[in-house]
Amino acid sequence: MAERKYNHIKKILRETKIPEKSILPGMVVRFEYTKAGVFDVRPVLLVLGVHSDKVDGINLNYLNEYQVQRMFSIIQSLIPVVEENILKLKEPYYRLQLSSRLRPSSISGENVYDRIKDKMEFKNAFRTYIFRVLNSPKLVDYDLDVVSDIRAGKRTSAETIRRQKKAEQDKGMKDED
Repeated sequence: MAERKYNHIKKILRETKIPEKSILPGMVVRFEYTKAGVFDVRPVLLVLGVHSDKVDGINLNYLNEYQVQRMFSIIQSLIPVVEENILKLKEPYYRLQLSSRLRPSSISGENVYDRIKDKMEFKNAFRTYIFRVLNSPKLVDYDLDVVSDIRAGKRTSAETIRRQKKAEQDKGMKDED
């Protein structure tokens, strides 16, 4: 169980309201959780799994900023964070390219959890939230170092670049090489 809660509000660049059914694995979302006895009533969650009645993920509020950035760096070696808009929102958003109902992938949230669960701080931040007590979900544009590198045009691993190009082609964008 997490002993401390961190406030990451300064790292949230933008929030966009979305319906519960639009939550996808790989998104960072924020919502109100109104269940009695809950320590964190406004979690910021990296979604690893979405089920019919619940959502699983890593609550970033139980990690300090260094741990959040380190976790995304570890995950980035497995699967890229890519800008997309498969939900057809007003503005595109960044999402780990985990397998979802809208875009299947070979990497699932379970694979990501298996990669990071050896680090106790990540394992302790894992949570499951029930949809019926989850209110006002918002898609979060979180200020991640790995995304800042992408925005600045810095290159990452060759595998990550290949995956990003594939995701762009999937979006219908032309490859300009």
